[in-house]
Amino acid sequence: MEKTGSTEKLIYDFNTASNQEVWMPNLNGWYRVTSREFRSFNGKRRINGDEYKGPVYHYATNKRANKSLVETNKIISHNYKSVKRLRD
Repeated sequence: MEKTGSTEKLIYDFNTASNQEVWMPNLNGWYRVTSREFRSFNGKRRINGDEYKGPVYHYATNKRANKSLVETNKIISHNYKSVKRLRD
């Protein structure tokens, strides 16, 4: 039987064993999240208390998002308008 669905290994540009948090302005605080949520959050992020400025990916994909085209302070779901197109 062939595997179906998402079989691509996700890229993590940070130590997944670290304490990953995102800033939720409507709740006025930092909240711990999973690595998968952290890499897809378009807002303030920090690892072990230090600000993180790494890339943002569409949730559960390795497609980089253009942060200026998506809502801030949300997890970015797959949206073709905000996929970073790479030239060959």
